[in-house]
Amino acid sequence: MKTKSKAAAMFLMASTLLVTSACSSSGNETTSNQPSNNPSPSATSKEENKNTTKTDSKKIKMRVITLTTDENRNKIMEKFIKPNIASALPNLEVEFEPGGGGEDMANKLKTLNASGDMPDVFWNDAGYFTPLKNTGSILDLTPYIAKDGFLDKYAVPDALKHVDNKIYSLASGADTYFTPVIFYHKDMFEKAGVKVPTTFDELIQISKTLKSKSMIPAVTPGKDGWGPKLFMLQQMIQIGDPQAMSDLVSNKTDFNNASVKEGAARIEKLVKEGVLPDGIANLDYGPAMEMFTSKKAAMLWMFTWELPNLAKDETVDFFPFPSASDKYNPTKNVQFWGSPVNGYAVNGKTKNPEEAVKLAEFLAMADALYFESTGAPISLKTGNKPMDRSPLMQKFVDWYNPIPNKIASLALNSLDARASAEMSTQGANLLTGEYTADKFNAAMNKIWSENTWFNK
Repeated sequence: MKTKSKAAAMFLMASTLLVTSACSSSGNETTSNQPSNNPSPSATSKEENKNTTKTDSKKIKMRVITLTTDENRNKIMEKFIKPNIASALPNLEVEFEPGGGGEDMANKLKTLNASGDMPDVFWNDAGYFTPLKNTGSILDLTPYIAKDGFLDKYAVPDALKHVDNKIYSLASGADTYFTPVIFYHKDMFEKAGVKVPTTFDELIQISKTLKSKSMIPAVTPGKDGWGPKLFMLQQMIQIGDPQAMSDLVSNKTDFNNASVKEGAARIEKLVKEGVLPDGIANLDYGPAMEMFTSKKAAMLWMFTWELPNLAKDETVDFFPFPSASDKYNPTKNVQFWGSPVNGYAVNGKTKNPEEAVKLAEFLAMADALYFESTGAPISLKTGNKPMDRSPLMQKFVDWYNPIPNKIASLALNSLDARASAEMSTQGANLLTGEYTADKFNAAMNKIWSENTWFNK
C-alpha cells in the first residue's frame, strides 16, 4: 500500500516504538464467530513458531521502518501490530521507526542505504527499489515464502513477481483495488445546484458554480507533486486517450505524444480555472483531507484507500474521473495502484534473514486483516470469513471489478528513482499556475529519455 504521502495524523508514530512482550497481549481475545485481528494464526503455524523460536531466552533484535502516513497506517499499527507481535513472534524484539511516506520515506531509505544502516525490514516502493536492489539491500523472498507456505496464502501469487521473476515484497494485495476517484459531498452539490459531471468540460463548469457559492471546488494533496505524480497526470491523459496512457506506462511512447501533452494541459487548465485551492502546490496530505472532511471543499481527488474512512459520512459519495473524449469510458478503463515491489521487504544484508522474513509476513498479514475488516477486497487470504461491506464500498467493488482495461500506475511501474524525484518536482511546478504544460512536457521528455527503469 501499498506504496506508496505525508499526512498530519502522524502523532501515534511520532517517536520510535519499542515493542516487546510487555505490551503484547491486550486486546487480543476473539470469539469463534468473530474474525481475528491477530496475524499470527494465519501468518505462521505452530510448527513454524517452533522452528523460529530460539531455545534460550535471548531475543533477536529487529529494526523496522514502515509507512506512517495516514489514519489507516496508524490503525494497523495500534490495532493489529502492537497488540499481537510479541505473542506471534516471541523470539523477536522489534523496534519500529516512523518512515513517513512519499519523498520523506524515499530520502530516508536512500540515506540509510548509502550509510550502510538499513533496517532489517522496511516498506518497499518502486521509487527507491532500484538503488536498493543494485546494492544488494533487498532480499529475494521467493525461497523463504515458498518453503514455509506463505506464498500459498495469496490468491494470485504471480502478482507478487517482479519482472525478473523474483519476489521482493509482501503486501495484503489490497493495492490492486486502490484507484483514484472523485469523492464528493452530496449535500454540497445539492446546495450549489450542480450534478455529477460526465465530461471534463462539465467538471470545469460545476467547479465554477461551486466556487461562486464560496465553496472550494476540489482538493487533493499537491506538496512535492504528490497528486500530479501519483494520479493526476495519469487521469488527465487517460480520460482523453487510455491507449496513450497504457503506451506511456509500457515505454511505447513519450512526452512528445499529443495525447500526453493534452493531459498536462488539462492540469494547467484546472489550476488556472480555479478548480483547485490557492496554494495547492504546497498543500500536504493531512490538510487536504481536513479541507474535505470539514466540508470546506466539495470534492476530494483521492485513492480509494481512504474510502473506508470517508464512508462513515453518509453525505459522501464518489464518481470516476469524467471523460475528455469519446476514446474514454469509465466502465472500460481504470488506473490501479498495485506494484509487485510495493510492500514489506527484507534487507538483503540482515544477519537474520529467516526471522526477518517471518516479521515481514506478520506485517503483511496485519495489513490484510485491517483492510479485510473494512470490507476492502484483498488477495492475501487471512482464514477469516469476509466482512460485510459498506454500501459505498460495495458500490466501488461493483464498478471496479468488471472493468476490463486496468492500467498500471505510471509512478509505480515506469520510473526509476531519479525520474520519480524529478516528476515530483515538475508536478509541483505545474500546480503553481506559473509553469506551463509545454515546459512540463519538455522537461519530462528529457527525464524520460534518461529513465533507466526499462533497462532491466
